[in-house]
Amino acid sequence: MRSARGRVVFLSAFQDYRTKKRASVQQVADGARDLGYDVWFISTRYSMLSRRTGDSRLFLDEKSNVVEEVNGIKCFLWKTVLHPFASRNRILNAIMAWMFAPYASIPNSTFDSIITKAEYVVVESSVAAIFIPRIRKLSPNAKIIYYATDRLDTVGTHPTVQRQLISNAALLHHVSLRSAKMASDFQWAADRLYLAEFGIHPQDFEGIGPSPYSSRPTVVSVGSMLFDRQFFEKMPALFPDIDFHVIGCGEQISTAGNLYIYDEMPFKETLPYVKHATVGVAPYRAAPGVEYLADSSLKLAQYELFGLPAICPDFAVGNVSSRSGYTPGDAGSMHAATLRALSMTGAVTPRQFPTWREVADGILNSDNYPKSKVV
Repeated sequence: MRSARGRVVFLSAFQDYRTKKRASVQQVADGARDLGYDVWFISTRYSMLSRRTGDSRLFLDEKSNVVEEVNGIKCFLWKTVLHPFASRNRILNAIMAWMFAPYASIPNSTFDSIITKAEYVVVESSVAAIFIPRIRKLSPNAKIIYYATDRLDTVGTHPTVQRQLISNAALLHHVSLRSAKMASDFQWAADRLYLAEFGIHPQDFEGIGPSPYSSRPTVVSVGSMLFDRQFFEKMPALFPDIDFHVIGCGEQISTAGNLYIYDEMPFKETLPYVKHATVGVAPYRAAPGVEYLADSSLKLAQYELFGLPAICPDFAVGNVSSRSGYTPGDAGSMHAATLRALSMTGAVTPRQFPTWREVADGILNSDNYPKSKVV
């Protein structure tokens, strides 16, 4: 049955609603559902090549190209024979530049049917941006929103995607930024920039289980974005009385006696590890324009939510006093940052956040939130 509030389609090239890892786009989708919208989630840039890259969506392969409803959200993982990608090989990268337009035009009746009936299409910052002209053709009156969770060059997206995004600026209703530090990248949409905060689902944080740790002090990290393994290769040996726990980093690290590596977990299963930790760490490696992570990092926001001191590179500290910065690759700097964070244990006031339902409404209906406009 069609929702009275209309259909919202989320389009991503990396995320699927059903993956264990929960980025903000899945949370916003939940928020839109809770507001009463008919929510669909399309995941693209998935093909036979994905098996070679260890794609987090591989467990969904048998469900690709069919619609499945999960938690009231209709999910569609579009699998093609091949997909374009960014390469470190200059010749291959040049060839790939010509592949994005044909890829965005591959016929798919399910994709087209979903988009045709959409009132809103939220395009997550990724290769998904190449579908904007197709979206507008299929649904001339849909509000197309670019949800800028990351800078494209920071996450290594092919430069062709950025060029196509800018060339299609007129097709966008507005851009929702996870960080105001990104605003300089979007001068081509300067009159349509709005800030989208981090949110929470209050029910997710009810009844969090007991501590999974021993009585020793604990440092925890969750997630794989721009993961810099050097922190965990250097620090455990310098802090033998502290346990280091790393969840879902996507890498193999030689474990010390006090270093524990876990596979990716469902979001709720990670919460006891975060809530009961002594200190959180966001071990980002440097990348172009990475400073926006000071505002957009979900793991750093979670540490604030639980009142944890945080360790992170200097570029991600921002204006948050509970974060202790270090210079990536500098063991002495990492050591000092860890000591500073440990000294703040128990002294950090938890931060309050809006709900994802409120965040979703701001993203979909930005005109109703003039205070969130970035000027």
